[in-house]
Amino acid sequence: MRNRGKFSSLALVGGSALALLASTSLAGCGAATSTTPYVIGMSIDETGPYSALGVPGMDSAKLAVQQINQAGGINGHPLKLVVLDSQTSVTQAVENYRQLIQNDHPLGLLGSTNTGEAMAAIPEIERAQIPFVANASDAEVINPVSQRQWVFKVPAPDTSPMQVILNYLKAHKLTRVAFVYMDASYGTGALADFKRIAPPQGFTLVASTAIDPTATNVTSQLAALKGANPAPQAVVVWDIPPSADTVASDYRSLGLKWPIFFSDGVSSDAFISLGKTAVNGVFVASTKLPIASQLPASDPQKKVLEKYVKTFNKQYAAKAGPANMFGGFGYDDVYLLKDAIAKAGANPTPTSVRNALEHLTYNGVTGVMNLTPKNHNGLDPKSEVLLKIVNGQWKWVPGYYGNTP
Repeated sequence: MRNRGKFSSLALVGGSALALLASTSLAGCGAATSTTPYVIGMSIDETGPYSALGVPGMDSAKLAVQQINQAGGINGHPLKLVVLDSQTSVTQAVENYRQLIQNDHPLGLLGSTNTGEAMAAIPEIERAQIPFVANASDAEVINPVSQRQWVFKVPAPDTSPMQVILNYLKAHKLTRVAFVYMDASYGTGALADFKRIAPPQGFTLVASTAIDPTATNVTSQLAALKGANPAPQAVVVWDIPPSADTVASDYRSLGLKWPIFFSDGVSSDAFISLGKTAVNGVFVASTKLPIASQLPASDPQKKVLEKYVKTFNKQYAAKAGPANMFGGFGYDDVYLLKDAIAKAGANPTPTSVRNALEHLTYNGVTGVMNLTPKNHNGLDPKSEVLLKIVNGQWKWVPGYYGNTP
């Protein structure tokens, strides 16, 4: 038996559609009938250390499929989502994609919350020539595009939220930075990015320290920052909960006074609920989702964000907590593939879907995306903003975006 996480056959349109699933050939396996479901496959961290990021993405992908099918599917075809649990394991993620490709013949693939899983799966996906929309942040997932022809991604590259923070620091003349990072690909990749883009803008990295993702006490690592010479003027943290909350808590307990900035890896209410008062006053670079209600009516994302937040919270908040950025990735994954499948014409194939993805303009929960043959992310840098946690609430700090220098 195949190792499946929660198998989603979400759908479908009309009373006869469910019966047809068993009798119709799947998309990609010959000519489609008017009721043949279009299949997409997902490998996601439903369990394991990254499940706090993976589960909202999975639930949101299911929500998107449900909405699409209730609206009539894609040119009359219902959409079918098959979900496998990667268990936050690189090995399992690769096996999941292999199973999805061989057994389900999808028009597209999505998932992989963390960079390690996405990178390990890319050779399998490139060989199979199935378009893949990843949820990992590192730019190497899609670059160089010449070697990632079948790979796209929704989250901004790490340099975008990083630039949000750098723009604030520049405006406040804070140029000496200590960098605290998760000892995994998410953190080590960000440290390399910081070393590449920050010094040319006048910043000095005065200290850096790695944090074990399972750490429950990091006072020694943070205390060591006081010995940096020259002393830092600000601390940037690239981590995810729960270890990010440990950083915030121990930072406060040590009485450190430098302003502290966190990456979008903490952009969920879980960071606030775990960190409690320790996270008050911290800055976070994020998508606009946590402050959707604070956006002006003229913002192109406001209606999209408010619709997603309302519908997700109604259906999933009681089980998984309120809508967050990571859920938004899964939601956008599905709608990107939906738009590409629709654009690919009457008989879509993985190749025609891939070609359509390269020429999409999409306004989603994560941001406005303009994908091209040279840019398989295309996220508008102004989709990333700066937030501050004040009395346990997200507050927008206007004027700082992810624009590159």
